[in-house]
Amino acid sequence: PLSLLYAAYCNLCLRVTLNTHKAQAKTMTAEDNKPAAAAETTVTSNALAARELEWAVNPPSLLEEHRKANGSIIRTRFPPEPNGYLHIGHAKSMNFNFSLAFEKLGVAPENRRTIFRYDDTNPEAETEEYIDSLRRDLEWLGWTPERTTHSSDNFQALYDLAVQLIKKGLAYVCDMTKDEM
Repeated sequence: PLSLLYAAYCNLCLRVTLNTHKAQAKTMTAEDNKPAAAAETTVTSNALAARELEWAVNPPSLLEEHRKANGSIIRTRFPPEPNGYLHIGHAKSMNFNFSLAFEKLGVAPENRRTIFRYDDTNPEAETEEYIDSLRRDLEWLGWTPERTTHSSDNFQALYDLAVQLIKKGLAYVCDMTKDEM
C-alpha cells in the first residue's frame, strides 16, 4: 500500500512538471526566458498529446507555484532499482531522461536537469554492489545528474501523509489477501 501511494505521488509530480512546462513553453523563449508572442523553441503541438487527460490538468495556482519554485528549469528523473546491473533498457531510459525528453519538449540545454534516484524500495533484493555499479555505469555512459536521491529517504514522510489521508477518510488500509485481490 505504501508503494502504491508513493507511485501515485511520483505520477502527480511528473504531471505537474509536464503541464507546467507545456504552459511555460507557450509563452517563453528558450534563449532568454522572456515572454514571446510566438516562442521559437517550444513544445511541438502534439509532443505530449497522449498526456492530455482531463483529471491530470493542473489548476493555474499550482502551475504558478511550480513556476515560482523552479523558474525555467525542467527536471526529469532516472530511477533504477538497485537490484541488479544495468542493461540495454536502462541505457535507453537514461538517454530518454537525460537527453531526448528535453529535446522533444524544446528545453534549452541550460534549463535541463535530471535527478538520479535509487528506487530502493525492496531491501531484500538490493545490495551496495548494485548501488555502486549503477553509479559507475551512469558515469561511464557520460551522464551527470543534478543530484542523487534515494526513495527510502521519503518513507517516513509518505507514511505520515498516508496516515493523514486515512484520518480524513480519503484513503483506507486494504486488508485483503493476495488471493482475495
